[in-house]
Amino acid sequence: MAVTPAQMSFPHVLQVARLDRIRVLHGGKQEVETVWLITSLSPEQADAARLLELARQYWCIENALHYRLDVSAAEDHCRVRHPVAATVLGILRRAVQGEYRAWARRQPKPRERTCPAFQEKMGRRIDLVIRYLTGQVSRL
Repeated sequence: MAVTPAQMSFPHVLQVARLDRIRVLHGGKQEVETVWLITSLSPEQADAARLLELARQYWCIENALHYRLDVSAAEDHCRVRHPVAATVLGILRRAVQGEYRAWARRQPKPRERTCPAFQEKMGRRIDLVIRYLTGQVSRL
């Protein structure tokens, strides 16, 4: 049954595609997740292969940035709901991630480049972190 974009409440939709993700879990059991791709790109602009490529690019960004923020900064568990406070915390989390990456590149040994090592070191040097946040020093 065909559905028009107006019926979907997405007035600029030109394509809808179904994407089935299959993950193999421990023990060989499979888990199937169906997601829907909704786009304003025409079939001429993005065929099925291009839509798949765009979906993979999106998840590459999601896994590279947001996964790190959720794991290291517990972003998804944050209970702050005030929009300004949530924005400020998000900016601080991303600043810390940037500083962590810069700090990790300066570490000579791979085992010293881990996020827990960074958190431990900065936890012991909270005075330096505060001076960094207030602009008194330029690098952690």
